[in-house]
Amino acid sequence: MIRMLVVVQTAVSLGVGEQVFLTGSTAELGAWSPDAIPMTRMDENRWEAPLRLRSDQPVEFKITRGTWSTEAVDANGRVPGNRLLEPQEGGQIVVNVTAWKDSVQEMTGPRITGNYVVLPRVASRFLKRERDVIVWLPPGYEELPEQRFPVLYMHDGRQVFDPTTSTWGQDWQVDEWAEEMIANGELEPFIVVAVDCTDARHEEYAPARQGKDYLRFLLEELKPLVDEGWRTEPERTSIAGSSMGGLISFYAGWKHPDVFEGAACLSPAFIREFGEASFQMVKDSGDKLPGIRLFLSCGGAGDLEARLLDGTLKMADLLKKTGFPGGRLMVRIEAQAEHNEAAWARMTPHWLRFLYGRDGSSKDQPE
Repeated sequence: MIRMLVVVQTAVSLGVGEQVFLTGSTAELGAWSPDAIPMTRMDENRWEAPLRLRSDQPVEFKITRGTWSTEAVDANGRVPGNRLLEPQEGGQIVVNVTAWKDSVQEMTGPRITGNYVVLPRVASRFLKRERDVIVWLPPGYEELPEQRFPVLYMHDGRQVFDPTTSTWGQDWQVDEWAEEMIANGELEPFIVVAVDCTDARHEEYAPARQGKDYLRFLLEELKPLVDEGWRTEPERTSIAGSSMGGLISFYAGWKHPDVFEGAACLSPAFIREFGEASFQMVKDSGDKLPGIRLFLSCGGAGDLEARLLDGTLKMADLLKKTGFPGGRLMVRIEAQAEHNEAAWARMTPHWLRFLYGRDGSSKDQPE
């Protein structure tokens, strides 16, 4: 074991009850769980955490106050890259924290393009945790009072529109892309419902765990609320997400084609511990294939994305073997793309075009 000490010096002292946490890329550092290792308050501005590391290989880490919305940022509110810890017996690393993401956000406010409504702390009788929901309205919504609009449901809502709430300071830019592409006539107008995740994300987005309860929340509670409150086309609904969100999007579209006409699944978690149920679901369908449209994409850089790429290609191959129509399936691979919001933001115009493109624009992209 290699023993080290991590020290955090904060520019502003934290109040009573506040806690600083360390998290990182290895299991010993919590595998990026934002509240993995609580640090000990030594004085008003100093926090310490002793570590015992099994390997001498460098590990990446970050500092938070327990959630990704409270991670450490620089003085300008930018999320820094992952810090690097090089294990050395008896070593010490000191991190200076000048600001926190939530404090910067309070000063700057949300950075979302277009008109939107925030539904705070939406509760469910199927799930234990409340979550915020953002309803984004397309250009022309107010000017066209008689028109109704299709609806896109998205997971990990804090990542969808706003870089001030997104984990790495980089959102999917769905608001910017949608507004521009709708305005220039490339896309038909549509509403986006961005549903935030909770600390139970891995459980709620896994079909074999709490995924079915999460879908009951979407279908039986949230969708009726949205359909009643806004001018939607209830029969025209799609769903999209990345990683575990991509997995639950695929599952939702396949199991509920009566509700969802399309699903965009970016870097879907078709891996053994989560995705086995989805492969079996497709195999069990026989010749009763759902009439949905599927967009699958993945990168290939980094260990995690490479693992997901293998599963994505296997799923695409299985779909073709089952006879799923090629005209309703698009697969895009970016070999150099990593598992992060920047890569998914680059993919945004492609899957938006696939789901909502006008005049054949959804079909002009190479597979």
